[in-house]
Amino acid sequence: MNKFLKALVFAGTIVTVSLGASNAEAATKYGEKLLEKGSQGSEVVALQQDLRILGYFTYPSNTGYYGEITEGAVKAFQKDHGIQETGKVGPTTAPQIEEAAAKKAEELKQAQSANADAAETAKQFVGVPYAWGGSSPSGFDCSGFVRYVFAQKGIELPRTSQAMFEQGSAVSELQPGDLVFFTTYAQGATHVGIYIGDQQFISATSSHGVKIDSFSSSYWGPRYIGAKRI
Repeated sequence: MNKFLKALVFAGTIVTVSLGASNAEAATKYGEKLLEKGSQGSEVVALQQDLRILGYFTYPSNTGYYGEITEGAVKAFQKDHGIQETGKVGPTTAPQIEEAAAKKAEELKQAQSANADAAETAKQFVGVPYAWGGSSPSGFDCSGFVRYVFAQKGIELPRTSQAMFEQGSAVSELQPGDLVFFTTYAQGATHVGIYIGDQQFISATSSHGVKIDSFSSSYWGPRYIGAKRI
């Protein structure tokens, strides 16, 4: 009898350890509990951040409170990914949000690196003369210059500054490689450059060709209308 009990205890230990490992593998950064309206804490903050990365959660800050806005963001994600629209984050929804956010974050990281490289590449053309309609190192206009630089990084952009302004994501905190736009001789985005850091940008100007300028200049500062991240 004692040998039989020992065998059961030993077998039970094996089963317990096995189940524990399974649960650990299934857990996500959002914890093991169902997150739903009324939930709060660090797990909700992590969820909101991932939903923000994916473009579903747009509230100005991650509150840590699971309210109607978070519920709506979850439902939107579920709808787009063919999941039952419960507005709750459990074992089906949680790993899909986490995986999608991780993939998106990596894509954004790679894009940021490519944009930073583009900013460095742009500096190589300082001094190239201006040419209306120019799109090669023999002469650039503003959009031709930006388009050429990004093409070297495998990124295709439209030909005009206004068309570029209509693409990408609007940004307020600039990073090297962001496109910066200005209104010059007409309304709309009539001039485009590449942000290189320290409140400076590089562009092809009609007066001095490709050159580096500052946002604080009396000419460019008042004409700045926004930035886009490709």
